[in-house]
Amino acid sequence: MNKDILKQFLESFSETIDNENAELFKRIVEDIKIKDFENPEEFYIAVLYPWKKFIKGFLKATLNANYDIEFIYTQYRFIENHFQNVIEKTEGSACCADKSRTIVKAILNYYLTGEKIEFNYEQEYTYHLPKLVFTTHEDIISFYESLKSLHLGNSKLFLIQPLKIYSNEKDI
Repeated sequence: MNKDILKQFLESFSETIDNENAELFKRIVEDIKIKDFENPEEFYIAVLYPWKKFIKGFLKATLNANYDIEFIYTQYRFIENHFQNVIEKTEGSACCADKSRTIVKAILNYYLTGEKIEFNYEQEYTYHLPKLVFTTHEDIISFYESLKSLHLGNSKLFLIQPLKIYSNEKDI
């Protein structure tokens, strides 16, 4: 299944909710309100968890995804936002989104192929490559691992990262 077919399916599914099943969706929304869930955990188990299982199965079936690949795909914005924020604070806002996207793609490639992250600073265009921070494989993977740890509820690794990254900065 190529991404156009998947996109078409999801758009069609969305349109079905919007059009053909508008009445059914309306009845569901009228009958079940967010306040009907006792707490966020109940909402998670009833609504979000089944979607997460579907996505995990999709990634496993299409990429034979391990935990890191699954995490990168499902938490892309979380990961990219953290890298982008650090880059913006250390290098400025110019091309920080390009740099963070490049980093996340490199991390994904590392977990897909095992190929160590090494940016080519000799190429013609390097606007998308970080210059002051996240320039080595070790720095990138260390920060990524701290984000993964933070997401799983262990903040220790993540809390150590600013000391490493901003050790030369006046204000953290």
